[in-house]
Parts: sequence; C-alpha cells; structure tokens
Amino acid sequence: MCLRRMPFLSRRRWFFSGNLFQVRRFKVGHSSFRRRFISSILFFIIFHSTYAQNSHRSTDQIEQDWKNYTSFQKNELLNFCDFLFDEGYYERTVLSCFRYIFLYPDDELIPLVYYRISRSYEESGISDLAIEYYQQVQSEVGSGSSEYRSALYRITHLHLQNGNYGKVHDIASGTNDPYLIVFDGYANISELNWVEAKESFLAARKRFRSDRYDRTLRRLIRACDGVSSISKRSGFYTGLFGIFPGGGRIYQQDWAAATGVLVSSIGLGIQLIGGSSSVISSGIPVIALAAIYGGSVLGSVRDVEYANQQLQKRYARGVKAKLGSRNFLDFPEPGHLSSD
Repeated sequence: MCLRRMPFLSRRRWFFSGNLFQVRRFKVGHSSFRRRFISSILFFIIFHSTYAQNSHRSTDQIEQDWKNYTSFQKNELLNFCDFLFDEGYYERTVLSCFRYIFLYPDDELIPLVYYRISRSYEESGISDLAIEYYQQVQSEVGSGSSEYRSALYRITHLHLQNGNYGKVHDIASGTNDPYLIVFDGYANISELNWVEAKESFLAARKRFRSDRYDRTLRRLIRACDGVSSISKRSGFYTGLFGIFPGGGRIYQQDWAAATGVLVSSIGLGIQLIGGSSSVISSGIPVIALAAIYGGSVLGSVRDVEYANQQLQKRYARGVKAKLGSRNFLDFPEPGHLSSD
C-alpha cells in the first residue's frame, strides 16, 4: 500500500515504500513563493506610509480641535451655573462661578459671572458680599451699560433693605432715574418723611415710560396722603384713660407696657387686701402700687409724641408690606450665562 499524498499538507509530497516508512519533502514553487512574500512586504510599507501621511494633521487643525473642545467645556460649565442658580443652590452656584473665573479669567462673560455671584449672595441673605461683587461688576463694564445699571439698582435696594437710608439718598441725589427715585421714596417712608416720599413717587410716575408701575405708584401716593388720617393720641385722653391702671398705655396701643402695669397693679392689690394688718407690712404694697400707678400715668402722658410716632411706623410697615419695593425689581437684568 502506498500513500502518495496527504491532503492536510500543502506544497509538500509524502509517500510510503514497502515496510520502510520514508518521508520526503519536495520544494514546490520556491521562487514564486519568495516573490509573493516580497510583494506583500512592499504593499504593507506603501500602505502604512500612505495612511500615516493621510492621518497627519497640521498645527492649525489641532488648535482648532482644541478650541472646539474648550468651547464645549466652557458652555457646559455655564449651563451648570445656570442650573444651580435656577434650582436655588446658591452656595454651589458661587463655587462654580468662581471656578469659571479661574479657568477663563479673560473671558468676555466675566462681568455676567460676577453678577450671578452677586445675585447668589443676595438670595442667600449675605448682603455685604452681594454689594461687594455688584461693585465688581460695575468696575468691569462701562457706566452706560445695562449691567452697570442693574448692579446699581440692586446695590440701592440692598441698602434700603438694610436700613442704610442715608446711602439710598446719596445714590438717588440729583438723578433722573425712576428706579432710584422710587427707592428714595421708600427710604423716606421708612423715615416717616411722608411729604418727601410723595414727591419722589410723583417724580417717578412722570419718568417711567410704561404704565406697568402706574397703579402701584398711585396707591403709594394715596398712602402718603392717608397718613394724615391716622388718629393721633392726645395728652388729655391719655391722662383720662390713665385713671384705670395701664389705661393710658392701652389708649396708646403700647400693649407690652400696659400689660406690665396691669399685672403689677393686680398683684399688689391682692397682696394689700390679703396681707398683714400692720402699718409697715401694708404700707409697702401701697407705696409700690402708688408708684406704679402714678408712673404709668405720667409716663404715658410724656410719651404721647413717641406713641404717635410708633403709630406712623406701624402704618409705614403696613404700606411696605402691601406695596413693597420688590414690586420695582423687575427691571431688565442679565439672563442666563449660557447661550443655549
């Protein structure tokens, strides 16, 4: 039996001869195989060099790709700042905005980022830092820009809320800006300067170019006129009501003082009725009762002017609660930082 060729081996020939197992291998097409091998190497070299040449990018292309990448990163960070502020995470908004300033200190949006920081501090109730960064906004832009005016309105309103009425008057002095004039009017209300407040509201009503504030301003003007209708407390009626312990204070609506006089008088009266019969023991409550009663009457008569002032303050608080200065905070402001 003789096996001439094994199918699982190519390019080689094998055979058996008798009982002797002999193996021979013959080179078949050796020169053609070498040619194909060399051709494959050359093809690989040519293909690799061509691919490398096509994949090479110029410096300008690399710089443009980097600009596109960094622009994407900037916009994502601005979107994140907007999201945090809209959701009320003001502390994290401040941190993200400062990160943007650190990464892009020369960016044209820096004034708006400072404005967002200021608004976040304001919403957090940190007025001092809010004012500081509103002033930073003003230093970054021109005095005629909308960002500068918005920052000025916010600064003035914060001074108004903090009771810095002198600074409000200084900012509004000689101005024709209706928003500043309105804030000056509210400062006058807080100081009980009703005539000056009315003049400010009348001036602002003339200068506003739209009717959206007209109804509020008319109500504020009527409120300034209405202060004269507050019934003032007189010394005569204060003394008359003072016959009853604490009655003068009740007439003046000084409820805390009235309660103190009434409770003290009742306590001393009970002690006097049920106390010792000795002159010394009974005399002390009598003296104390007379001192409290007399002091209440004399004190209430002396404090008539103060009582009238307190009535006006309560009236002013009521006016500001119904027609507060926040009604005038819808002026145009910088919007979202991102362009999306």
